[in-house]
Amino acid sequence: DNKSASCLGMMLKENKTLKKLNLWECGLQPEGLEDVIKGVQVNTKLETLSLSKNTIDNKSASCLGMMLKENNTLKNLVFLRCKLQPEGLEEVMKGVQVNTKLETLDLLKNSIDNKSASCLGMMLKENNTLKVLILWECGLQPEGLEEVMKGVQVNTKLETLDLLKNSIDNKSAS
Repeated sequence: DNKSASCLGMMLKENKTLKKLNLWECGLQPEGLEDVIKGVQVNTKLETLSLSKNTIDNKSASCLGMMLKENNTLKNLVFLRCKLQPEGLEEVMKGVQVNTKLETLDLLKNSIDNKSASCLGMMLKENNTLKVLILWECGLQPEGLEEVMKGVQVNTKLETLDLLKNSIDNKSAS
C-alpha cells in the first residue's frame, strides 16, 4: 500500500548501507512509487534498483527522470514489464541522458514507439556511462530502431545492446 511505500521512501532517504533494492512485483501504485523514487533521489549508497512488474505511469516516469538527473550512485536500473508508456519513457530518457553513473538500463517488455525510440537515440548520443541497454520485446519498429542505431553509432561506452524480438528489416539492419 502507499503507507508502506512512503515508509520505504523515508528509509531510503536516511539509509547509508543498502546497495541493492529489488521491488519486483510488489504491487507498488504510482503514488507510492513516487515516494520510493524520491528516497532513491537523495540516497548516497544504492547502486541497483529493480522496479520490475510494478506499474510506472507517466507521472512516476517523470519523477524517475528527475531522480536520474540528481542521483549520483545508481548504476543499474531495471524496469521489466512496468507498462512504461512511450511518453513516460521519454521523461526517463531525459534523466538518463545527463546521468553520470548509470551503467545498465533494462527496459524489457515496455512499449517503445518511434518518438520514444528517437529519444533513446538522443540519449545514447549524449550519455557517456551506459554500458548495457536491454530492449527485449519493446515493440521497436524499423523506423524507431534506426533512430536508436544513430545513437549507438556515436556512443563510445555502450558494450551490450539486446534487441531480442523487435522488428528489424533489411534497412535498419544495414
